[in-house]
Amino acid sequence: MMTVRVLIVDDEQPAREELAYMLGEIQGAALIGEASTGMEAVKKAKELKPDLMFLDIHLPDLTGLQVAELLNEFDFAIQIVFLTAYDHFAIEAFKLRAFHYLLKPYDLEDLIEVFDTYLNMLKENQMKTEQTKNKLAIETENGITYLSPKEIYFIEKQGREVIIHTKIEKIKALFTLNELFEKLERFSFFRTHKSYLVNLEHIKELRTWFSGSYNLIMNDQYQSEVPVSRNYVKDLREKVEL
Repeated sequence: MMTVRVLIVDDEQPAREELAYMLGEIQGAALIGEASTGMEAVKKAKELKPDLMFLDIHLPDLTGLQVAELLNEFDFAIQIVFLTAYDHFAIEAFKLRAFHYLLKPYDLEDLIEVFDTYLNMLKENQMKTEQTKNKLAIETENGITYLSPKEIYFIEKQGREVIIHTKIEKIKALFTLNELFEKLERFSFFRTHKSYLVNLEHIKELRTWFSGSYNLIMNDQYQSEVPVSRNYVKDLREKVEL
């Protein structure tokens, strides 16, 4: 499990101690520092670079909202969890792109929910990054079309043309089938026939055809049929079935 680095900012020592104790009960939470004033919070945020900052709204020098404004100006990559006894501060908090807020008194379950939300956000961001990085640039007659491999259902060669089938459209690509297979093999693509590549994630059904060959029924809106040469059937079933 990943470690989440935490900075606590509260002017009351008992409140900091209580929060620190509860953080110690959460797997993966690592308390790296504490601050009792707004300026100290900004300084420690710069020095320690926490992932999460639990920030009290009421501080002796700056308000928590002012601290958040400063952090935004410095463009620190810190997610802020505001601590407040008044829920009307939540509106202002989220205007400052606060990650979360907790109403006092909070308990361990509230903190666990914050951490679960934070970890889920990281996973979603990672997925978005991977999807952005893993776009296939398809040269067409009109320019370049970008597709995620997940959007492609199957690819077929028709004469000299190579056609990419998504769920709803067909795209004529200026690639050979072999070139596309080299790019897509690591994304669960399988060659079922000398003229076809399929995305294994979009297979709906395998139907018996004749002479030991099969047809794949794809899960697109046309229920497209893709031939499977008998030489590929065994390998296909090993890849698809549990």
